[in-house]
Amino acid sequence: MDTGGGEIGLDTEFAKELRLPLWASNERETLRGRPHGQSFHSKIDSIGLGEWTVKNVPAEVLGLRALSSMLGVPRIDGVIGTIFLYHFLATIDYRAGELVLEKRTPENTRKLWVAMGRRSVSAPFWMAGDHFIVAWGRVGAMPPTLFFLDSGLAEAGVNFPESTLKAAKIGLEKTDAERGLVAETLQTIPYLVPEVSFAGVTEESVHGLRDGLPFWEDGLGFHIGGMIGHEFLQAHAVTLDFDGMMVVFH
Repeated sequence: MDTGGGEIGLDTEFAKELRLPLWASNERETLRGRPHGQSFHSKIDSIGLGEWTVKNVPAEVLGLRALSSMLGVPRIDGVIGTIFLYHFLATIDYRAGELVLEKRTPENTRKLWVAMGRRSVSAPFWMAGDHFIVAWGRVGAMPPTLFFLDSGLAEAGVNFPESTLKAAKIGLEKTDAERGLVAETLQTIPYLVPEVSFAGVTEESVHGLRDGLPFWEDGLGFHIGGMIGHEFLQAHAVTLDFDGMMVVFH
């Protein structure tokens, strides 16, 4: 699952094994916002997730299996993105290791809020483009800024652009720099953030990762001060209510 991704994504070789139709895209394939070869569009007749069967699903086809070793799994054939998730009342429960998809109905939403009660923390979010989820957050005692929710940031809790790193006086651990996953000419450099808040949730000693110039910082028409990743989310269950436009941590 990757809330930083759009449609259902399928690995190129996997799509060929399924004999899916492929239509060439005018765009170059990207992984973590970096050019990475040719991408394609396709259509899936049906896809099953638990008890759900969803039909006539658009898909983006790109080289996803290259991510497998980084994530410590034998093989990745596909990715569930935000465009698919917003057809549901979606909960990513990291603690239970579950993805919960419910119909977007007023009744289900009321049940959710009643069940969570005072145990939850919620905040409004906004959609930029077709799949970028943004909500208010802050670094330490700095003024609030908009953060981009990207559960696909797998090895860190945050990814800050240079402007945020300088304003927060966060030093990079350059001795631990590694070659980038997508382009070996890029470096991924770790750092540690004493305190980060997002959507009303605060975490301390959050690991960060800098991987070059973030395409999202000012590329969506407004400034985004950082990206919230997997490590920040992994202690929670996170619900995305696309009717009320609320993100809920519980």
